Amino acid sequence: MRRNEATQTQVDAADPQSNTWLTANAGSGKTRVLTDRVARLLLDGVDPQNILCLTYTKAAASEMQNRLFKRLGAWSMLSDSDLRRDLQELGVEDQTGKVSLPVARRLFARAIETPGGLKIQTIHSFCSSILRQFPLEAHVSPQFKELDEVASKKLQRECLDEIAVGPNSAILRRFLLHFTGADLSEFVGALSQKKGSFQTPFNPANTRASLSLDAETTADQLLNSVFAFGWSELLKRLIDALESGIATDKKNASLLRGLVDQDISMDLLAKLESVFLFGEKTKSPFGAKIGSLPQKGVREANPELISELNQFMQRVEDGRSTRLA
Repeated sequence: MRRNEATQTQVDAADPQSNTWLTANAGSGKTRVLTDRVARLLLDGVDPQNILCLTYTKAAASEMQNRLFKRLGAWSMLSDSDLRRDLQELGVEDQTGKVSLPVARRLFARAIETPGGLKIQTIHSFCSSILRQFPLEAHVSPQFKELDEVASKKLQRECLDEIAVGPNSAILRRFLLHFTGADLSEFVGALSQKKGSFQTPFNPANTRASLSLDAETTADQLLNSVFAFGWSELLKRLIDALESGIATDKKNASLLRGLVDQDISMDLLAKLESVFLFGEKTKSPFGAKIGSLPQKGVREANPELISELNQFMQRVEDGRSTRLA
């Protein structure tokens, strides 16, 4: 039988004699190939209870099972010529060019009568069945139940409610002062996946090491290294110079005017980063705007000021990673 290239590729992938890794876009026939492969295993005489199919979602498992039983059921009712053509399209032929039609017609009954049915499961269901066979080895209760997404979110809400009115409510309130996300339950869900990180006592030294922070580094040290003596006067001179520039310079002058008299703090450093560093999606993400701020006219008219400014912007860039850590 002659087939086009795409169909022949699917037939080859469905051959149970080959070990196949299949990647394809959505809707291109992956489920069909898997279903064809199971059908051909059954035609080869493999016992249905010895076939295991794993999918990622319940919907995919159900779809595959429905397709397979629909095909096997149709085979039991087709005429000889139609069944022979269907099997040849599947890629099943013996050395004489013929196929065993009686075997194909009996497959539906064999699959239905298999103890426990054909095993077409999700990965989660398969793992659950293994755990139930060996609960002691897996250190789980023999009566355990899987937690689905709905039950998980309900449990998370109940835990939050208990914390909110319990003895640790002050900790939750302090946390909420710093929480900037839109959905607290989403954060709690992510946190619940990191249980292993909380099984050992908190160690500041380990945390600092993971963030590449020296043991001696403090916020005051960082701020003193960035805001060297005279930084405020430097920015005031810069504001005056920017006022003589184009619209972009005037906009930066307006931004800096609201910052120049603020007390030194991490918050002030973060605001200066938004003025003196490039954005995340630029060619030089979070790099100092040396050679770009101010615009050319102001730079050429104030060479001494620009030299001092470039040093300050470089200190702001160098301090950013430490501030975040």
